Amino acid sequence: MKKSIHNFKLLPVAITLIALTGCASVTPLNSENTTSGCNVKVFSSKDSALAQGEINELCVITGTSAFSFSHTVATAINKHKNKACDCGADNVYIQHQDAGTMGTASVTLVGFTFVNN
Repeated sequence: MKKSIHNFKLLPVAITLIALTGCASVTPLNSENTTSGCNVKVFSSKDSALAQGEINELCVITGTSAFSFSHTVATAINKHKNKACDCGADNVYIQHQDAGTMGTASVTLVGFTFVNN
């Protein structure tokens, strides 16, 4: 009986580890990959990005502020914006943000380049 109770005690730990490993993803919108280590500029919305010119959306990036000391939307953005480099983007706009009712902020960013640049 003690052994089965011990296994149930580990279940929340296992669920937490599985949930935390899935905290960020980059979904390319096309199959081309280019630069890495680029300097990413963040726009507050799609409209603010379009105000600068026509854009070519390259990927969708989702992430949280998990494993950070600060759990703000700004932390989540700073933690994940450079993933845009992996899909060839040097800009992102914030598609969705959630300050998090359970303490962890989350964001959805769209990586893009300007068409005329």
